Amino acid sequence: MEKLKKRSEQNKNDCWDLTMMIKNQEEYEQKIQEVKELNQKIVGMKGHILDNKESLKDFLKTSEKETRLSELLYIYVYLKFDEDTSNSSSLSHKLEIEQLLNTVSDNESFIVSEFMQKDLKDLLPWIESDEFLRPYKLSFERLYRQKKYILSEKEERIITKALNAFGTPDDAFTSLDTTDAVFGTVLLDDGTKETLTQYNWQMFLENPSQNNRRRAFHTFYKFYQQHKNTFAALLKGNYQELEFLRDIRGYESALAMALDKICVSPKVYDNLIKNVHKYMDINIEYQKVKAKFLNNKEYHLYDTYVPIIELEQKEFTKDEAIKIVKEALKPLKEEYLKKFQSIFDSHSVDFYPNEYKHNGAYHWGCYDSPSYVLLNFNGTYDAVSTLAHELGHAVHSTYSKENNSFEYYSYDIFVAEIASTVNETLLSFYFLKNAKTKKEKMYFLCEFLDKVKATIYRQTMFAEFESIMSKKCQNKESLTEEEFSNTYYELNQEYFKDSVIIDPEIRYEWMRISHFYSPFYVYKYATGLISAICIVKDIMDEKEGFVEKYIAFLKSGCNKDVLDILKIVDIDLTTNAPFEKAFSFITECLNELKEIINEGGELNE
Repeated sequence: MEKLKKRSEQNKNDCWDLTMMIKNQEEYEQKIQEVKELNQKIVGMKGHILDNKESLKDFLKTSEKETRLSELLYIYVYLKFDEDTSNSSSLSHKLEIEQLLNTVSDNESFIVSEFMQKDLKDLLPWIESDEFLRPYKLSFERLYRQKKYILSEKEERIITKALNAFGTPDDAFTSLDTTDAVFGTVLLDDGTKETLTQYNWQMFLENPSQNNRRRAFHTFYKFYQQHKNTFAALLKGNYQELEFLRDIRGYESALAMALDKICVSPKVYDNLIKNVHKYMDINIEYQKVKAKFLNNKEYHLYDTYVPIIELEQKEFTKDEAIKIVKEALKPLKEEYLKKFQSIFDSHSVDFYPNEYKHNGAYHWGCYDSPSYVLLNFNGTYDAVSTLAHELGHAVHSTYSKENNSFEYYSYDIFVAEIASTVNETLLSFYFLKNAKTKKEKMYFLCEFLDKVKATIYRQTMFAEFESIMSKKCQNKESLTEEEFSNTYYELNQEYFKDSVIIDPEIRYEWMRISHFYSPFYVYKYATGLISAICIVKDIMDEKEGFVEKYIAFLKSGCNKDVLDILKIVDIDLTTNAPFEKAFSFITECLNELKEIINEGGELNE
């Protein structure tokens, strides 16, 4: 394995330029001082924000200035740290900003309660008669929707302090599942032993040898079985924290509380689960196709991750990857492609891995910065797909900043994952369209269908598990390890039915799902891919005027509620229509895969 370069050895053209955010140490210190001064000014407004129209305007101008500076500083120090986590200066700056923003947040905890002393109707005459205040109307409407759930300043402070104490389950889970997790070794077919870790677990699941997969599976879940009561106590504590908040704020359910923040009805969540159940047979049929093609005597859950076709891995260069993604995105037309290219032209992409660089990939930026992208590009197909995905986020963010005021530029994850997944899906079907052999076609069809399994079916199963367990907690039912494990095992049986052998160890899988500590979050992955498939279908069908609708969707930021933003691209998740459309498309892909397999002949034809 080639040794990684040091950060200082990287070609500057392959690195992002963070001086576009903050030029030097002097400017960094100046901005910190500005935040402190703005914070003190806001603290001095306590009790007087709503004295009159002018005091409200002064508060909004000061608050926006402080928030924009805070976001810029926060993101800058994190990006700087992630490019080289061994840099002690970057770590020091990161800790300094975290402390500063904690202090700012604590000092300004009075603001929401102060606004709640009035009603929206009290502010509307000011808002509607003032050119500066008028654009804030939607923002105030969103704030006052929450009024009946917001308590007094003293009570809100108590809740904040209580939640700081309640944060133990999440922290303890992270420690137990990562730092303290020791899985042991796996005996491989060739007689060698390999240490099993969280980092190579996925590689074991994709190992060509079923024996290697089986041994890894049993070894991996033995750790969770040994710590099952501890994991159960942690997740129980997480649901109890959620129930505490639901009860004290007066929400009908924990689900309603989580979705209320973005004005989404629980009916959307229930509609997802209902429709995924309706179309469950598609994934079940796909698993049967995989089982038959793999031709093992038995087909287990740990076999569902292994590719049925392996392609020779072509190594793409940086320039080839960018060119391929641009070709795949051509259906989005010239305006989109110019935005795409501008991310590279502005030196906003950190392309290659280096020593101590943050793993993985992400997009991040703020209103006053470029849309930055961190990659660890290694030339594989997956790396090209990741490039398409993260640039989808970056272009979305660029459109949003260019077309909205600061108040409405930041969009929710509910729509964020759609823009990235549209790019990923367009790339998959570009490769499929240009495939030269049956083997290549099978590979890209399976790659898409495996993504459907992982993102729609699996994430919906997680969402259903969360819904069941939170209801049990609200109903004061016992949340024991046995209850968690039995529920999870039964859901696996329901989602896979007779297509897969449901190994008993899978009953412990819930213990390793970190998203359960961010309640009612995973459903957005499923709705995101369903929405993206609907969008890609209309783009590929060249539906008249649709690309323009999609660009309008990207420009929306949060200037509408998320469900209304989706309606721009003709998607209404409260109905069955998008599910019918998406699953019809998925069925077409499955049928195409079955036809290729049934044709027989050489795969290299």
